[in-house]
Amino acid sequence: MNRSVLAVAAVVAVGGLTLTACKSSGNGSSSSTGAPASVSQAAASADAGGSGLDRAKALVAAAATEPTQIPISTPLPHAPDKGIKVAFLSCSAAACSLLNPGFVAAAKALGWQPKVITYDSAKPGQALQQAIDAGYKYIATTSITLNTITPQVQQAKAKGVALFGAYTGDKPEGKANGLYGVTQNFDASAKSGKLMAAWSIVNSNSNAHTLYVSLPIYPTLVAQGKAAEAEYKADCASCSMDTLGLSVTQLGAGQGPSAIVSYLKSHSSINYVYMSFQDLDTGVVAALKSAGLSGKVKIIGTEGQAAQLKSLVAGDETAWSILPEPYVMWTVVDWMARQSEGVLDQAALDATGSGLQFMVDTPAAATAQLNENGGTWPGPKGYQAQFEKLWQVGS
Repeated sequence: MNRSVLAVAAVVAVGGLTLTACKSSGNGSSSSTGAPASVSQAAASADAGGSGLDRAKALVAAAATEPTQIPISTPLPHAPDKGIKVAFLSCSAAACSLLNPGFVAAAKALGWQPKVITYDSAKPGQALQQAIDAGYKYIATTSITLNTITPQVQQAKAKGVALFGAYTGDKPEGKANGLYGVTQNFDASAKSGKLMAAWSIVNSNSNAHTLYVSLPIYPTLVAQGKAAEAEYKADCASCSMDTLGLSVTQLGAGQGPSAIVSYLKSHSSINYVYMSFQDLDTGVVAALKSAGLSGKVKIIGTEGQAAQLKSLVAGDETAWSILPEPYVMWTVVDWMARQSEGVLDQAALDATGSGLQFMVDTPAAATAQLNENGGTWPGPKGYQAQFEKLWQVGS
């Protein structure tokens, strides 16, 4: 999913996994020719490929426009009490740091006292214990699964501390398991996988043979890949998807590009390389050019940032989904505010849990994003004021 699907943001500090690759589906053929330059154009063209292509076009068309509204509209009964202490446990990777300003800004908008605590990915429970001992009433985490912090979760439950997560597949069960909400959850991962597969189906005119590059140690990335595979199977019988699983050790050592090149050399039918998150993209363009493969495959991926958009402008990459980071933490703080007022319900969780995304697949659109926000989309324009209005703290 993906920034790194922040379930992946902590990769550098976690133990490795062996490189794996598997053929997921399809018939396998050489790269497509004459594919549309942009899916936006393709979605508007006449359908020549049947109902599966129609469905793929509809998925892509729905993601062609940058969202302008937050997907929740129910206001709080009144502004929450001020001064509440809230904490966010953030990993040490650069990708996680993109979440920190959003959490702080959202909490301060409520008049709360926010604290960002950077955790050791090998010992996340220590940071949670620190936050519990310091008296934080609501604690958010990113990329931490409940089964790695079981003793601290039990303490949080005993003390009435509500936990909220981001970029995990844990199911929030409230008092039962201490977790009250998860944003950028498995549904978000599935949305990303389905969208990227649909985009390649349309772009290739139902001739996509895709290499999905992932870190299978992270369940959210596995979920993203499974959703992409399901979309290919549902809407493109002539398409296929292979999965290349890298280890954290390989990623940290910069060995991803060589592994991708090696796989492509032995699988000539591949015409799309699909990055499960943007950190996997580093060095790939140069490696493909050096190997003489850059004209044979198209690079697409989830959670594009400035580097990916610049490559798209240069013509080296083809399409990226765009996800917000600051907005993600505003949704978590929104849930905290609703919990503080006793009105957090499933409707609120469903409205914002699966996140927002849209596609950028032309140099013009990439340039616009770079000019507008430097390549890091914060969320719908004015999303802060939209939340503040719901919280009854806005001007």
